[in-house]
Amino acid sequence: MSDRPHLEISRGSLSVGGFEAKDLAEKYGTPLYVTELDRVTRKLKAAEDELSSRHPDVLIAFAYKSNSTPAILKALASRGAGATVVSANGLRLARAAGVRARDIVLDGPSKSEEDLTAAVRMRIGMINAESVQEVLDIEEICAGLKVEGCRVGFRVNFGILADTHAGLATGGRSHKFGVPREEVVEFCESHASELRRVKISGLHSHVGSQISDPSVFRRETEELLALSDELSRSGVEIREFNVGGGLGVDYGEGKEMSLSDYADATAGTFARSASKRRSRLVFELGRWIVADSTVLLTKVNYVKRAGATNWALVDAGMNTFLRPALYGARHRIVAASTKDREESSVVYDIGGPVCETTDTFGSGVSLGVSLSKGDLIAILDTGAYGTAMASTYNMRPFPKTVVVSGGRHRLAPPAT
Repeated sequence: MSDRPHLEISRGSLSVGGFEAKDLAEKYGTPLYVTELDRVTRKLKAAEDELSSRHPDVLIAFAYKSNSTPAILKALASRGAGATVVSANGLRLARAAGVRARDIVLDGPSKSEEDLTAAVRMRIGMINAESVQEVLDIEEICAGLKVEGCRVGFRVNFGILADTHAGLATGGRSHKFGVPREEVVEFCESHASELRRVKISGLHSHVGSQISDPSVFRRETEELLALSDELSRSGVEIREFNVGGGLGVDYGEGKEMSLSDYADATAGTFARSASKRRSRLVFELGRWIVADSTVLLTKVNYVKRAGATNWALVDAGMNTFLRPALYGARHRIVAASTKDREESSVVYDIGGPVCETTDTFGSGVSLGVSLSKGDLIAILDTGAYGTAMASTYNMRPFPKTVVVSGGRHRLAPPAT
């Protein structure tokens, strides 16, 4: 595939990073996630190069919620990536991966006292508060631990609605995320000077995922800059701007913003504001970096007909890969290893073993070949929110992950 150079696909056959899917499945079993690690690090470098060419101080704080496989986290950290986490366990994972404390960001709309205490103890780069009460709680925790100079930012809800799935939108006025702009201004004017251990030094915004319109990011960036100017009049100097993540990927619909357009809308907009060139600009990219690095291999257990529908029932279920059941997400599905290589126009609905009607991965799927028991199919672009959302629902085993890199493959234990 020209847009997925680490994959080689022909009718009835797939290889990942030079290894046949059939051989990997036979060695490690199925269902099996296979990640081409070099693809992950190449995507990170591409993003860093594009963004840093427009702004002098850029940090990509990889969104751990998209994929927390330690092998991936370590590969990214070794190449300078930071970390965006949403829990105390995420903080520990980031440090174990080798991320500097200064390059860790803690987000989340309902952080526990344990989460905040761990972040304060670690003296991480930024805690993005999602309520004014959270700022006061952090001040109290810092006092108890005798910590000063704790860097805190506000995640601001500007009321920006992105054109995306309702379950992926986070920027609306009624969403649980962030603090309204006017509340941030009021708090900073009336209370910021009273804080003794917390320093308000960051602004953050994240309006949703799978965004393909550059104007959304441009507006978000402009809102952050305007708010910073207003806060400076109250004596609050913002030194770190975080534009979140949300850069969409093409799951087969043909909709994807170019990296250049994304960089122009975000880092480029900051670069045009001369007074902010000394500020650090943080990007919480996750999906864009890891999504297309990974395929999910799954074995056909049964092929049967129900009414007018041909079912291919596989050993991966919604516990293995939740996105289709949760969001109605569509992923490209290809034949990975089949007994029959003759061209066929038959179409299939793909279902799993979980006792839920929503346990399906696609309908009317044309693979170009006929399937039979024991064949392998692959669900593409499962590197983001694949293993991260996996579970043992229906008492099924947690899926394995294999990483391929530099002509070798190995089993990659999950995060614990």
